[in-house]
Amino acid sequence: MYLERIPKITLCCLMFMHIQASGYTAQSQDQTSSRTNTLFDDADDIQRQLDNEARDRIKYGRPKTIWVFHFPTHFPEHNSLIDPTESQMRCPRDVRVRKSNKREEEDDVMTPPLPPFRDWDYNDQAKWPLQFPECGGKSQSPVDLPIAGLIKSRGARALLFQNYDVQAKALTLMNDGKRVILFGEWRIDQRPLIYGGAAHSRRYLFHHLTLHLPAEHTVGGLQYPLETQAFYVSAEYQNMGQALDASPSDPQAFLAVSNLYKYANHTHKGLEDLLASAKQVGWRNGTLCGKSLSFFNPPFKEYACYQGSMTAPPCTESVLWLIRGRTLSVTRSTVEEAQTLLISETEPKHLFFRSTQPLNDRKVYLFK
Repeated sequence: MYLERIPKITLCCLMFMHIQASGYTAQSQDQTSSRTNTLFDDADDIQRQLDNEARDRIKYGRPKTIWVFHFPTHFPEHNSLIDPTESQMRCPRDVRVRKSNKREEEDDVMTPPLPPFRDWDYNDQAKWPLQFPECGGKSQSPVDLPIAGLIKSRGARALLFQNYDVQAKALTLMNDGKRVILFGEWRIDQRPLIYGGAAHSRRYLFHHLTLHLPAEHTVGGLQYPLETQAFYVSAEYQNMGQALDASPSDPQAFLAVSNLYKYANHTHKGLEDLLASAKQVGWRNGTLCGKSLSFFNPPFKEYACYQGSMTAPPCTESVLWLIRGRTLSVTRSTVEEAQTLLISETEPKHLFFRSTQPLNDRKVYLFK
């Protein structure tokens, strides 16, 4: 009888093993497919589970990490960076008012680019702090740039120049007896701007360009014969007056580019045309043929950078200075002609530049 039960027991064991194998095979099948699961399917299931858990934590719980995104700043709504109070001022007699052909656009009025400040003079710059307290600060410009000890920036983003080749609708040259100032107007979506590099993701819109004889910034104690300074205002401000109001809490509300000129056998074309136009204008305001900003202030790659201020009152200490790494060319005869634009026969010793200020504990960075 014992021998008769062996086949039955064997048959039961085989049936049980078959049932177990079938169950294992059924469990290993995908619920929506007859294909056997693989390691990739298991990884996908784990990833979906993690995604669901993360989504639930964000939806129902407080996230542990805060992500900060830097979006491009908005462009100002006005066509020119001028103070609202200045638009109500009377325009100079020799400044032209040009009407736009489009009805939806307002008339473009060429107005002085700088807010009206109290009278000042370069010969009295030692007394500036009495009227303009910020002129006595510890982060003033210009400075004497050191030859050695610059902090090299590695892996920095390239400095980008946008709309530098777009021709201006109008350019106006102003000679106030202290500086020769160039400013202009572009379409609101075509205004020249700088971003990247030392400016990071912040955008700066061109405001004006000034001429200084001799140069204000020096390098290793060497003073160059001429300097042009392109001034920019952060695009998040509607006008220069608004940027000045925000400057106490914004150390980089402005950006300035310094172009140093050294003696050579030829003169940079943009500077040559600028001085020729200034000579025709004399002590008045006049218009120039519309040209792109790159004609007067060409783009560059190498530059030095430091935190400074305006070189004239109110000496606001909210300027990020970029000093062009390679000088531009100018002839001695061109410099002599430029001096006649500012230096009068009655005051031959009159100054037209600010002396260098202490660098103090500020660092100078080198970008290549």
